[in-house]
Amino acid sequence: MNRETRSILTCSLVGAIIGWAVGVAQLIYIGSWDLIYWDWMPLMPLYSGLGGALYGMIFGGGGIFTEKTIDEHTEKRTHSHAA
Repeated sequence: MNRETRSILTCSLVGAIIGWAVGVAQLIYIGSWDLIYWDWMPLMPLYSGLGGALYGMIFGGGGIFTEKTIDEHTEKRTHSHAA
């Protein structure tokens, strides 16, 4: 697996966890104790987690957290070979 793919997966996972935590915090903040018996209540944190994963995929796909390396061939070349 290359660095870009690993960055996308890592950022998506972290974004999903953060989004899920935000969804749970929203349920706690609005006082969702009356909503506990509502069948669709678990979808609120799950959709927040999905949104966080999408944001993480965007950030990870942009290569924000990947290490940039210079190609070794261009770094060592000091002069060109003329014919």
